[in-house]
Amino acid sequence: MKNPMNLTVLESLLTWRVVLVFVFSAVLAVVSGCGDSGEPSQAAAPGARTGRVPERQFFDYRLIESEAGIRQWALQSEKMLKFSGEKDVHLVTLHMDFFKEGGHFSVLTADSGRANLTTKDIHTWGNVIVVTDDGRRLECEELFFNNETELIHNDVFNRFTRDGDVLTGMGLEATPDLEYIEIKQKVEAEVEDEANAESGSR
Repeated sequence: MKNPMNLTVLESLLTWRVVLVFVFSAVLAVVSGCGDSGEPSQAAAPGARTGRVPERQFFDYRLIESEAGIRQWALQSEKMLKFSGEKDVHLVTLHMDFFKEGGHFSVLTADSGRANLTTKDIHTWGNVIVVTDDGRRLECEELFFNNETELIHNDVFNRFTRDGDVLTGMGLEATPDLEYIEIKQKVEAEVEDEANAESGSR
């Protein structure tokens, strides 16, 4: 005959094991929740973490700014999301062309963005790249376009390349054609030696 005391001890051990598994699972859930700041990451789709549903959603969205019938810039986005109570619209995978006197001079691409439909100011982030038609290139992770001043600016790290020369630093103000560009802090330059460039091209 089995000892009833042993059976009682076994049942107690099993009960405690179940309780410990439950507590461990609860702790993991709390820790995971604490690790999430609640703010959407730059790559995440707007509203994805909060579970918000946009009141309007458009695919292949286009926004064009003209002055006196002459196109200034044209923005195209794979998807536009408009949330209730927000003035800005959210953009997913955007492409923005800039024009001067009707002629194209540069293009901006980014993973995500926001556009204010009243001011026409644009905020972009995630693999932001500006390339001019003559080969100048700006790379950063965040960039703002002020429609009134027609300037681009940010406070993050920038890498500007022109004819083999590289300029890097924090914070930037520039024109979209990258003719005027000012990097504000921690500026470093790598200038390609003309003699080496010529010998390397032979």
